[in-house]
Amino acid sequence: MFMIKFILPIVVFIAAVYGISYFWTNSGSKGKKMISLGLLICLTMGISLTTYLIFD
Repeated sequence: MFMIKFILPIVVFIAAVYGISYFWTNSGSKGKKMISLGLLICLTMGISLTTYLIFD
């Protein structure tokens, strides 16, 4: 269980960074705008969820 808590998030993070960079280099202007918008929405949701869970 210890390995899953620490290794899995690192592997998921590395895979996400690799996937985003791959799609970023292979997409045009419209694709880059969609990736940026999606990442902005995910970041906003993550920050608000973290804030909610900390203060609740």
